[in-house]
Amino acid sequence: MRKILVMLFFVFVINSVIFSFELSGSYLMELSGYERTFYGISITLGDKDIMGLELGVFSPPDIVEAGEITYLQPTTFLLLQLPLKNLKIFAGISPIFQYYDSKFSLYSYTMYLTKAGLSLYLGPLVFTGGANTIIDLSFQQTFGIYSVYGELGLRF
Repeated sequence: MRKILVMLFFVFVINSVIFSFELSGSYLMELSGYERTFYGISITLGDKDIMGLELGVFSPPDIVEAGEITYLQPTTFLLLQLPLKNLKIFAGISPIFQYYDSKFSLYSYTMYLTKAGLSLYLGPLVFTGGANTIIDLSFQQTFGIYSVYGELGLRF
């Protein structure tokens, strides 16, 4: 496990030197489904490129307030991005992972979390807004779960 963490650290350092990156905090609200809210933090590698990778983790507010981690949702979005001068249009897809009952698991082999949105860059500050939904591999079903989110971040 230690070797994996060291390797991930070096990959992160190399990517942050070669590619640009963005560090953001977010607030997500489901508009359907369970109608939950989530707090999140994410890092986007290659945020100025056509392809990007966003690594993040989300949790319900009661976990953050209580300080006891009972549920987390890590995300690994592969992003297709259209960077313009001070604006970025993006869309991405991620498998649905979860940390529940003290173990990590893949929620489903056929369901994926998708997102689309816009980022506005004002110097080092980044304001992002977007929408999420869950789809299956055939892209014919969304399971009726939609959410919107906002992010505030720093770009390096």
